[in-house]
Amino acid sequence: MQKQSAIWISLALIISSVILAFGLSQIKKQNNFVTVKGLSEKEVKADKAWWSINTQIAANTTEDMQRKIQSIEKSIRGFLKSEGFSESEMKSPSINVYQNNYQNATARLSGDFRLAVVTEDIEKVQSAQKSTGDLISQGILIQTDQWSAGPKYYFTKFKSLKKDMLAEATKEAKAAAQEFANNSGSAVGKIRRANQGVFQILPGDRTNENEMFTPDKIVRVVSTVDYYLK
Repeated sequence: MQKQSAIWISLALIISSVILAFGLSQIKKQNNFVTVKGLSEKEVKADKAWWSINTQIAANTTEDMQRKIQSIEKSIRGFLKSEGFSESEMKSPSINVYQNNYQNATARLSGDFRLAVVTEDIEKVQSAQKSTGDLISQGILIQTDQWSAGPKYYFTKFKSLKKDMLAEATKEAKAAAQEFANNSGSAVGKIRRANQGVFQILPGDRTNENEMFTPDKIVRVVSTVDYYLK
C-alpha cells in the first residue's frame, strides 16, 4: 500500500513538473516580442484657402463711419471681383466699431473691418495677395498679420489617405521587425499589440512654420507595433 502511494506521488510530481515547465515556456514565449515603428508620409496640396482683408477706419461721427464702411466694402469687393472671386466665395463682412476715450485721440470713433473669402482655387488667393497694392493706392491700408488675415491653406481630404497610409506604416513596421528577427536568429510571429499613431500635417518644406501658411503639405503617421518572436 505504501509502495503504491509512493508511485502515485512520484507520478504526480512528474506531471506537475511537466505542466510547470510547459507553462514557463509559454510565459517566456509570450514575453518574447519586439517593438517596432513604421512610417508613412504623403505629399499633398491644400484644397481650400481662407483669406481675410482687414483694415481700420477712423471717423468722428457715426454717419461718417457708416459712409466710410460702405465705401471700403465696395472697394474691397470690387478688388476681389477683379481678381476672379465670386460673390459666393465672399463672406459677410465683420465690423467692430468702438469709441476712443483716451486723450489726444485723432478721431472719436475707430472701426475694424474684415472681409474674408473662402475658395477651393488656391492659385487665385496667391495671385490676389500679390495685388493688394491696388487697395493701398486707394488709401486702404491692409493688415498683414498671418494669424488674423492669412491666407491660410487647408487639406480637407484626409480620410481618402488614412486607410492606405496605415497599411503602409504597418508594412514598414513588419519589415523592421523582420530585419530584427533575421539579426537575432528569430522569426516574426503574430501582432501582440498595435498603436496606429497620430496623423500629423506638416509644412511641405519641413520648416518650423505652421502648416496652415503653405499650400504644400506633408501628411505623416507613425505606427507602433509589437510582434511576437518565435
